[in-house]
Amino acid sequence: MNIIINTSNLYVGGGVQVALSFINELNNINAKNNYHIFISKTIKDQIDQHIFSNKFKFYFIPKSPSHLVERLKTVKFLSSLERKIIPDVVFTVFGPSYWKPKAPHIMGFANGWLYNPMSIAYTKLTLFNRVRMRVFCWYQEYYLKRDANFFIVETLDAKSKLSMVSSIDVNKIAVVGNTCSSIFDDRKYIDRDFEHYISLPKKENNEFRLLYIAHNHPGKNLEVINKVCELLNDKNITFVVTIDNKSYKDIFSGNSHVVNLGPVAHESCPSIYSQCDFLFAPTLLETFSASYPEAMKMNLPILTSKYSFAKSVCQNAAIYFNPVDPLDIADKIKILIQSPNLQKTMVKKGKIVLSQMENGKTRAEKYLQLFTKVLKNQ
Repeated sequence: MNIIINTSNLYVGGGVQVALSFINELNNINAKNNYHIFISKTIKDQIDQHIFSNKFKFYFIPKSPSHLVERLKTVKFLSSLERKIIPDVVFTVFGPSYWKPKAPHIMGFANGWLYNPMSIAYTKLTLFNRVRMRVFCWYQEYYLKRDANFFIVETLDAKSKLSMVSSIDVNKIAVVGNTCSSIFDDRKYIDRDFEHYISLPKKENNEFRLLYIAHNHPGKNLEVINKVCELLNDKNITFVVTIDNKSYKDIFSGNSHVVNLGPVAHESCPSIYSQCDFLFAPTLLETFSASYPEAMKMNLPILTSKYSFAKSVCQNAAIYFNPVDPLDIADKIKILIQSPNLQKTMVKKGKIVLSQMENGKTRAEKYLQLFTKVLKNQ
């Protein structure tokens, strides 16, 4: 097959990591395909083009088609490349792409705000931002349905919701699960001499550290930590967060139970996990959180929200709570810290769930299988 892989619209977030993993894995898969990779500046800066075989050709796309001012120019450039390449199929790793190729177009999608319109996360937004988010989701939905023939999501929960909310035929949506990065398989990332290692303060006796690697977005529900701390004041509990300094001051000023590391590089995450006891994720809205398999890989029991997006990933390998009920959260934390046997059980269950998830290689292979399937059905 002659395949275009489109990452021209990816600049931040987990989508970048998925795209990099997929492209790198393709170089190790013996398939009779030619790959034409459309790369954004972010992807270009993080990929070594010299290690790829002659089956790969890279095309730098200087401006994202998501930028309204630059869109017409960028879309014309993408279409001109497609006419020269004449692909059998186009894969946009995560959309919307804001570009409609002539070839069959497969698009990944992972915006939970769109297919969870009744999420409690919307109540965390101001009225203006709530309206703006609704409009933005309608805008994205239009381009999703206009530009793609087939969709890939990361969980069964996302598949059913996207089909229901957007009236997309469920047979045109496939599930290919996400996973944790391969850096969690390399012990060097938890070596204190590693250049990206982040050292936390020396741990006190009977101290329990709950880690939440997340930016300060309304759906992350960071504010609930303050109320939980009040209920756990008799426990030696430390919440470790990774938000910008202004958000930290605005949310946690005066709370001695919260340690902020600031935004951290992806390469630093294993070192942080290795110094904490539990993953704590009171999130209100997700598609797929890589924190779940990362915690499983790093032997941390998981405490998280009792919503379908979490249960579809963690299954029985998490302690679930009501994320808007601080008393319920505090009770679940107490139960876990007071039971070493429960902690060991949750870690074991996490290992089992993790073994059933994709890895970088199987994910890439499933993408390729879907490309063949979609092409045959055209």
